[in-house]
Amino acid sequence: MWRLLDVPARRSFRRGLEARAFSLRRGRPAVNYGEAPGTDESGIIHGGRVKLLHLAEEFPTADSNFNLLYLVSSAPPKFALDLVEWARGQGVKFVWNQNGVAYPAWYGARSEEINGPMRTLRQEADFIFYQSEFCRQCAERFLGPVATVAEIAFNCVDTAHFRPASPPDGEVCRLLVAGSHYESYRVISVLETVAELVCRHFPVELHLAGRLAWPDAEAEVAEKIHLLGIDDRVRRTAAYRQEEAPAIYQATHILLHPKYKDPCPTVPIEAMACGVPVIGSASGGMPELVSREAGVLIEVPDSWERNHWPEPAAMADGVETIMRHWSDFSAAARSHAVARFSKEEWLAKHRRVFHQLVAA
Repeated sequence: MWRLLDVPARRSFRRGLEARAFSLRRGRPAVNYGEAPGTDESGIIHGGRVKLLHLAEEFPTADSNFNLLYLVSSAPPKFALDLVEWARGQGVKFVWNQNGVAYPAWYGARSEEINGPMRTLRQEADFIFYQSEFCRQCAERFLGPVATVAEIAFNCVDTAHFRPASPPDGEVCRLLVAGSHYESYRVISVLETVAELVCRHFPVELHLAGRLAWPDAEAEVAEKIHLLGIDDRVRRTAAYRQEEAPAIYQATHILLHPKYKDPCPTVPIEAMACGVPVIGSASGGMPELVSREAGVLIEVPDSWERNHWPEPAAMADGVETIMRHWSDFSAAARSHAVARFSKEEWLAKHRRVFHQLVAA
């Protein structure tokens, strides 16, 4: 993630910084994001890079003569520590967007490989945006306290782009699990939920969308689908582009998001903006994101040592509860997303902070 071990490349990077023609911008905010926000080689945007695209719409990337450096903990640029050290030395103010941290259940004994550089960068910041209150608490627990001025800024959604369409066909409940899936339980538990609903003679189909990113994932998922006897109930879409996402949500009744201690996931926010209620675990940042009217969150044990996720039977119960009152849940989900997660409000927070830092 942090790519600190490529010593020759790091030396070359530092020499490039030292040779850089740079003049500190005066007046209005001019923002550098470490590397230009954009897509990967396949044209698909992942994770923390999405919010950089939102910011770059109003504050285009300034490659030189900037006065603000904005980095996201879940999408750090190459040699971020060196970049921050150089920028601070030039008088640039540093804004840090803090997502989650590494802990034993996620990264095991290697957690400090992630947390060490993150700790240093957070300490160097002139201002911190925490993506949720859960993110702030995790940072204080695993990275230590800091006196830096900070506030909460939930991930945002373009509510004009992510919006409801015609309701899906009501004869079959259409479930969705979406995003980048790095842990098998996020998908396997949903497949077991589908099988549970089939056993209850509940009409259901699942759209499994997004990358399966753990070892041998495609084979494991295919085998599980076959063993559960739900081959005709599951539709598969691999990684998808951001512009394709609204149509995926709009064809869905309910999003299942069983990830444990998810700090501030964007997928549930996008789903709610499209009028799609959410089922997930009452852990991490999810209780801050999903209201009772917008979905069903299921209690799970609290642990930093191992992952826990909702039982398939409990998620199946949640599906039946929502489908009995789907129109109400759908309308509430859309209203909740517009009120709490609009891109306009998120940008307004950043605009205010950026002008304050530059003025100072």
